[in-house]
Amino acid sequence: MENPSSTAVQSLNASGSSRVHVGNSYNITHHHRSGSGQDGAKKYLDALRSTNPRDDKARIEQTNGGLLKDSYVWVLDSPEFITWRDESESGRLLWIRGDPGKGKTMLLSGLINELQPSTRLESPQNRNTISYFFCQATNSGLNNYAAILKGLIYLLAIQHPALVAHLDDRNGHDKNGHDKDHWNSKVSLEGTFRKMVGDSALGEIYLLVDALDECVEDLPLLLALISSTSSRAKWIVTSRNRCEIGELFGETSSKLALSLELHETSVSEAVNNYISYRTRQLADRKKLKKSIVQKIHGYLSEHAHGTFLWVALVCQRLERCRAWEIPNQLLEFPQGLNQLYAQMMDQIRKSDSSDLYIRVLALASTVFRPLTFSELITMENLNMDEETLPDLIVECGSFLTTKGNTVVFVHKSAKDFLLKESGTLLFQSGLAHHQYDLFQRCIAMLQSLHQDIYGLVYPGVSLDEALRNCPDPDPLENMEYSCVFWADHMQEAYKLSIQEEENGNIPGIDTVHDFINEKFLFWLEALALCQNLPAALKALAFVGNLPVQGQASYKILIEDALRFSHYFCSIIESYPLQIYASGLLFSPNNSLIRRRFKQYTSEIFSEGPKVDDEWSPIRSIFEPQDAFDLETMTFAPTSQMLVVTTYESLTRWHVNQEPVPDVIRRNDFRGEERIAPSSDGKWLAIIASGSGSKTAQSSAECELQVHDLTLNRIAWRQELDSPVVLGMTIAPDSQCLLVCHGSLFVIYDISGGIRRRYPLEQALPRLYPVYFSFSSDCSWVAFHMHASTQIWVLNLRTGEQHKNANWKDILPINDKRFIPSTYLLMFCDGGDNIYLWNVVEQKCEIWSHIEYSFSRLAISQSDSWMLLGGKDGLVICDRAYHRVRRVIGLPDPLGVQEIAISFDDQIIACATASELWILDANTLLADKPRTTRDAHEKFHISDNGQLIAYNLGRSIEVWDALASDMLCSLAIDDVIHQSIRTITFSPKDRYLLVGGLQLILGWDLADDSSQRVSGDFDSGPIAVSDKRRNGDRRLPQ
Repeated sequence: MENPSSTAVQSLNASGSSRVHVGNSYNITHHHRSGSGQDGAKKYLDALRSTNPRDDKARIEQTNGGLLKDSYVWVLDSPEFITWRDESESGRLLWIRGDPGKGKTMLLSGLINELQPSTRLESPQNRNTISYFFCQATNSGLNNYAAILKGLIYLLAIQHPALVAHLDDRNGHDKNGHDKDHWNSKVSLEGTFRKMVGDSALGEIYLLVDALDECVEDLPLLLALISSTSSRAKWIVTSRNRCEIGELFGETSSKLALSLELHETSVSEAVNNYISYRTRQLADRKKLKKSIVQKIHGYLSEHAHGTFLWVALVCQRLERCRAWEIPNQLLEFPQGLNQLYAQMMDQIRKSDSSDLYIRVLALASTVFRPLTFSELITMENLNMDEETLPDLIVECGSFLTTKGNTVVFVHKSAKDFLLKESGTLLFQSGLAHHQYDLFQRCIAMLQSLHQDIYGLVYPGVSLDEALRNCPDPDPLENMEYSCVFWADHMQEAYKLSIQEEENGNIPGIDTVHDFINEKFLFWLEALALCQNLPAALKALAFVGNLPVQGQASYKILIEDALRFSHYFCSIIESYPLQIYASGLLFSPNNSLIRRRFKQYTSEIFSEGPKVDDEWSPIRSIFEPQDAFDLETMTFAPTSQMLVVTTYESLTRWHVNQEPVPDVIRRNDFRGEERIAPSSDGKWLAIIASGSGSKTAQSSAECELQVHDLTLNRIAWRQELDSPVVLGMTIAPDSQCLLVCHGSLFVIYDISGGIRRRYPLEQALPRLYPVYFSFSSDCSWVAFHMHASTQIWVLNLRTGEQHKNANWKDILPINDKRFIPSTYLLMFCDGGDNIYLWNVVEQKCEIWSHIEYSFSRLAISQSDSWMLLGGKDGLVICDRAYHRVRRVIGLPDPLGVQEIAISFDDQIIACATASELWILDANTLLADKPRTTRDAHEKFHISDNGQLIAYNLGRSIEVWDALASDMLCSLAIDDVIHQSIRTITFSPKDRYLLVGGLQLILGWDLADDSSQRVSGDFDSGPIAVSDKRRNGDRRLPQ
């Protein structure tokens, strides 16, 4: 590499939302995942192979002493398996269920062995295809929907390399060659998987998944996928007897259920075969006498009760005994898994090294993923090396085993037992204290983080190059767990302390403050190298939302760190060292992070760029892959999740925790003509016609479908009497669905069933769609049609209807909103007027005229401010004083298409024709706006030079000349209908007189009130005094 000092940057400038990268090479856009630069197929296969299901299968068989065919062969002759094997439609899904330890995993492993010889996984010449996955609840790489999809896709792809093209289809690239979509998100992975199994090149497809109940994240999505996948795929799945699994599979017509409890005889015979197999192994290894072998076989047969795991654990313990100890030891083993676990814990308690074993078990049972040897040794500060650690694991009562260099539980039931039955022994100071201790240990481990931990030197080194040049040993090897999960342990400690009703200060606040203050940038760099930057957003969002009292400096620091992370995440995830170049150079001057870490700025700069003092209001910018033809945009009522629909997709975005949102393609919903999402992102209503409807007999008929997005299935469907649907929406509380047919309003309960029908007093024309707005309690809905001057309001409880009267001078309605917690409706028209309508009293008045072009409005929940959006950008108005507070210009020439405010008034979402902007409301409201009237021709200055009045034709704005702050605004076109002839300030700037044709208007700037002063004025200057000759005020209040 070249000398780093050979390149110097003299000066840089950036403004607004500019993003700058400094270094050898760059190619970056907002929130676009860039590729690794490897060949396409290899890149995706390497990314998918976070775990290889074939390795997992081999490891499980080895852990259980090998796979015995006699222990599973019985299932091949069962009626359920034969139907699954031979029937194309009625037996597409075989669900094998049973209690813990009944051998479900080994049974599935055996079925894989039986099916694999006819597939391409065995030989490329075969026609059929197989893929499988083994879930494990205690391993975060094996216990979630995305990981399962990756494993299944991986085995499909290595049998059919051409299928990797489906990953490229999901990904796509923009004009600069950047990845457009987060291809390995669960939404994209599911789409890829569906395309793969739908590919005709795969022949017959066998898909096998073990331990569905151990999928602890997004299990409903997995069950829905299994229930809905193409009939070409045949599934075999196993699980414990779980009600929710049975309920969902009960709706699948092609399901076959095989209960191990109902096949007790066959299972018992299989267990006896397994006992014989393990007994022979013991006899060969220990050189046992025949009488002892018979005694072992008899005892195991008598006490196993059809449980493979019990047999395996007992045999594992006997293998560690000397031959002469076995007869006595055998009699000490109790029957039943829990009884066996209890005995193992009792032996640990009596051991000379019990404290050590208990510490290891306590740690293993409370971490969020299995620890590597180096991580466990470091976190427990064990005085041993990685070579001797497996010996310690063996002594931990057969609860634990090893997988490569990772410590895992022998079975989920072992972890369940420790947490439920042995918590008092493992966590003697309480589980909350234990979690807090783990949090402190993680933070302590991270104290060794430092700048450029891989020694990369250059800020332009990409992530891929950094990983290829990783030092040996990797300095992050024993710290990766702590980097990712320290905040999770703090969160668990906090939740448990609340449950235990502990009062007082939240523990760990000072620790978090010191860590962020001292190690924040080094932590972000490490997470970028670990390819897990979203963990930083999640952690900061949690610690920032803690109800901390009296620690303002903590809140300010966390908020600044969160702003830094959001703003530079997309750069440093591809170029980690840019955190010390672009990050420190282009963060605002007053950023606490910039000030604290200023000395770590890359040394290739002789002078820094000119930047703003404070953070820009912009938190994130998302550039969708497809054309951004917006339909709806709303925040969830109870969180900062944004739900957006366009003509191409449905987007759900937790804006505070996710750098990239989940995007569902609308082509996944075939034949839809209209969609409506719920604001919480759980429901999606669809009007389907023609081929998209199962009940429609012709293309003219249509069907209403409500999709449960949590379960990824159709919750219910209803054939519509009328094919004409002008509008459809789900109430913000997600309790009901409204469908407007033009002359009829139909209200459905979201879970299915018609609640009521309301004929409209006047049928709506069929020319344009209908737009809706709800009151805060969701009992009233207002709706209007495009290009119409009419607004209708419907009381959803009584059916009472209201319609605006023939108000004069109103132009076609653009948007409307109920004022929060009232039944007052604000709306705007094409004339840039804002109206306030008291629906009950049928009174309507002009609230204000705004001298900006806008077509959208939104009102804060506090009702203290509101937003206007349109061609002039984003306008913030003060509700109390009817004035403009700030104007934000946007780079899109078409301006704002839609705006939304989160229910806590913290976040503003602003959609343009090509981008989705996330803005910080507090920053927008706190910043003093710069004048946007500098170049305006018509202005008048007060005598003392402190105030400037701008004549905007239809309104007047008064600004503080020194502070560049607009003080107030007055709409005058409804009072002075002709042109303004003159404007004059009173001597002490208390009043402003505006002269129009045959009218003088007096404006009291102190209380923002106005009145007519004279009705006889033509033209010329105006002289004004504050007082009469007798001392009274000339302009009375």
